[in-house]
Amino acid sequence: MKGKTFWILLVAAGVLVALAFLRLGDQQQAGDADMGQKLFTDLQVNQIANITIADAENRVTLVKGDHAWQVKDRSGYPADFGELRDMVVKLSRLKIGRRFSGTAESIARLSLLAPSAPEEQGRGVQMTLKDSSGKVMADVILGQTRNTDAGGSGGQYLKKADDDTVFLVDGSFRFLKTSPADWLQDEILNIKADDVASVNGFMDDSVDPAYTLARAEKGEAPQLSPVPSGRRADSAKIDQVFDALAPLTLDDVTLVDENSIPVDGDVTRLVYRLYDGRQITIFPASDGQEIYQLRVVAEEIAGETADTGTTALAKSENSAAHKAADAKPAETDKNTQAPVVKTAKQINDELGPWVFSIKKWQYDSLITQAEALLESVEEKAAGGTS
Repeated sequence: MKGKTFWILLVAAGVLVALAFLRLGDQQQAGDADMGQKLFTDLQVNQIANITIADAENRVTLVKGDHAWQVKDRSGYPADFGELRDMVVKLSRLKIGRRFSGTAESIARLSLLAPSAPEEQGRGVQMTLKDSSGKVMADVILGQTRNTDAGGSGGQYLKKADDDTVFLVDGSFRFLKTSPADWLQDEILNIKADDVASVNGFMDDSVDPAYTLARAEKGEAPQLSPVPSGRRADSAKIDQVFDALAPLTLDDVTLVDENSIPVDGDVTRLVYRLYDGRQITIFPASDGQEIYQLRVVAEEIAGETADTGTTALAKSENSAAHKAADAKPAETDKNTQAPVVKTAKQINDELGPWVFSIKKWQYDSLITQAEALLESVEEKAAGGTS
């Protein structure tokens, strides 16, 4: 090779290297310019009125109602607002750690394909936020999370649904729920055992209770009646009944229809009488296999509470609920304020239209058979000496 030719080739190679370096530098500068910047700079959180979350198998739509967020897929049952709020706030605060142009291969590898994509592999979770007019405010597909060398979270890959630019952001939605049942406000009731004066258990069509659990005084242990000769009350089972509503939580809900658990007439039920004058009746039912359900009815009981001869503590000026109701807002410490006590009407309005599915262990705590609250004296004695 002649010297002149060699120098020409050397110069050409140098030009190509320089061009490549400049191009790479421009890309790095574009990515670096975004580092630490918010992904959504103008997301108006208070304007969000509709959120859809979907993966390849599930889909849930959360809508902003007149008074609360609701799960559209469950006939408008209240949604878990705390979790919803945390999700939206996290999305609005996401910061960019890196960005690059995604290829078909990288988008699939990072699980950033749309949930509706025909490919079986590489589909992500899509979150779409709209305002009350239906205008899309944000639409992203969430992909794989990135782990650090130490094993912790290094953020998550995502892309906007209408663009192939891939972002690595500082937050993670690894455990984002896509099933409607998982977004339900799961607390049905939360009544502490100390607030229960008595429980009557009724079986089938019996007019008389199968058993009664009652306290002689508030703070004392409840006593079972009747107790047959040679038997004694199982205190652990009694505690189970009294603790069953603290809290009572759901797995799923359906609207009441003609095939729902009946709440009229003499049917299987537990009647909880509370010291504040309310009466909560639980109607449990099971198909004998894997379905455990209940309905709730509440009413106000005037005068005596739980037939114990004790005047309802709701009338006492020493009751915590009475003090909380009378306290002026300025005099109430927010950290120690007693929870709001719902009236029987409020409970019926909120819970009456629904049939609640619950877990088996909760169903087993709603004991309606007197036999389940008893143990033989002989068995107790044998167990104590073994």
